[in-house]
Amino acid sequence: MSMFYNGELRTMKAHYRVREGDLRVIRPLVYCRERQTRQFATEQALPVIHENCPACFGMPTERQHMKELLAAQEAYDPRLFKQLQRALLPLMGQGLEGLEFEEMHD
Repeated sequence: MSMFYNGELRTMKAHYRVREGDLRVIRPLVYCRERQTRQFATEQALPVIHENCPACFGMPTERQHMKELLAAQEAYDPRLFKQLQRALLPLMGQGLEGLEFEEMHD
């Protein structure tokens, strides 16, 4: 979305420390597809929030438009997800230079 709407290539990092260094943020599901988490939630009878953004009060959002665009492109080329993932990996690792490899994969 940042590329389409802000003209920048940015992404949320999978792992980082806050500036003060006393808090580590890890996004363990960063490589999971939405359909995988939806399927798991259904199988485990977990509650599912169907809105893509509960704060949007049911109004269509740009996030939904992007999901539809990506779904259409992935139907055309099933390799799309892996290609986008590979393209974004360098961005997801920026700022991790100070962390040891083992520390990142604990």
